[in-house]
Amino acid sequence: MRIIYTKTVTLYLRGLVKTLYQKDYFGFHESARKYVISLIRNMETTIHLKQKHYAPVRYARYGKDLYYVVYPKNKRTTWYFFFTYHPEDDLYFIRYITNNHVTGHLLV
Repeated sequence: MRIIYTKTVTLYLRGLVKTLYQKDYFGFHESARKYVISLIRNMETTIHLKQKHYAPVRYARYGKDLYYVVYPKNKRTTWYFFFTYHPEDDLYFIRYITNNHVTGHLLV
């Protein structure tokens, strides 16, 4: 199994550490960094086990035949990873990441 990310997703994840720290979700930059690393590792080790859902049409701009998986991180935050899957290569191409605070209500 291989997992790759769009450049946009990679930049988002890098910026997420800074955002989490600056908005006081974490008191230390290192704690924010560990949170993001944990989120990525959890996704990378379990994406093939998770039930994938077809992404709603409103997310079509991120790719054709798009799926998403759900990752509850704590009581208040659930993350959504959108991807295309290429079974011939066992490849997950992560195209977009969001959480329930931003667009989760659109997935219900």
